[in-house]
Amino acid sequence: MTKISGQAASSGHITLLFSVHDDDAELINQGSRGIGLCIDPIEPTCQIIVTGEIGSGKILEKSQNQNLTLQQTVIDTLSQLVPSVLEYNWQIQQSCGLPQQQGFGLSAAGALATAHALQRALGVEEQLAHPQSFHVAHLVERKLSGGLGDISALWVGGVDLRREPGCPNVSPKLGGSGVVDGWYSNLNFLVAWRDRTTRHTSAYIDDEEWKTRIRIRGEEQLTELKQGVWNKSRWGEILASSTSFARDSQLASDAGRTELLQIADSVISFTQVQASPHLCMLGESIVILPTSLESGFKNDEMLRMIERFNLMGLKSVEVSLSENSLR
Repeated sequence: MTKISGQAASSGHITLLFSVHDDDAELINQGSRGIGLCIDPIEPTCQIIVTGEIGSGKILEKSQNQNLTLQQTVIDTLSQLVPSVLEYNWQIQQSCGLPQQQGFGLSAAGALATAHALQRALGVEEQLAHPQSFHVAHLVERKLSGGLGDISALWVGGVDLRREPGCPNVSPKLGGSGVVDGWYSNLNFLVAWRDRTTRHTSAYIDDEEWKTRIRIRGEEQLTELKQGVWNKSRWGEILASSTSFARDSQLASDAGRTELLQIADSVISFTQVQASPHLCMLGESIVILPTSLESGFKNDEMLRMIERFNLMGLKSVEVSLSENSLR
């Protein structure tokens, strides 16, 4: 039996602050305002390989697959744009360079790369497949109460400012009302996390009390951030606003995140680097960012921090800012 195959990779995304906006009746227009960072470790954050054989649009499981629901939702949603995806049954292999459910945008990355890999297997032209992947992935995220803004951020890459919620207009016929800007710098930094499964994003954004608090505090910080040009000159504001949002929204004191920040402060002090720790929303994870874009981190500083985090009981890895999020 003839088989078809395709592969794709996507960056991950860290949200530093955000404001929930999921009231619109159309899923494509739901999302968030906020800021964040598109990231990759040495290898792309999420890599997907798909293999198809004649069938009916189902996933053929060979082993336990914790991403089955998301991947099947991608297939079903993509079928509205590419009906031929339902003519095959699929085996989907996913490998991730960062842990899932830790605030690194893995569900978005998985949905995005899966949609693109499926279309490559089916021979869809790249100029069509690329925007369709973002459109489909955004819908999948909202159907499953996943990330609110990761797909919009990955559309622009780098350091994103999501000015208006929803999937951005990715082509004349696709996307929604989202508005997002991004800028890029050659920047390496560190992420660290507790090696355990944490709450799913839906535990916060489906809770009215959390959602209201996050929206109010997020909008407070975004009032100034949305003013003026979005470029490297805003780095200091980004760091300060991220810290204020985490504190004022009370996310910093939930799920043991205060301890994470304390550990990070001790690591920064011990290694004597010019840096600040910031929560990755909404995991039990942190990102260590240089206070100066120009100075950044030296290799030996990275290694000392990683070693120290390991001694403190946290996993950590070096990542870089990503400009080309889907490839």
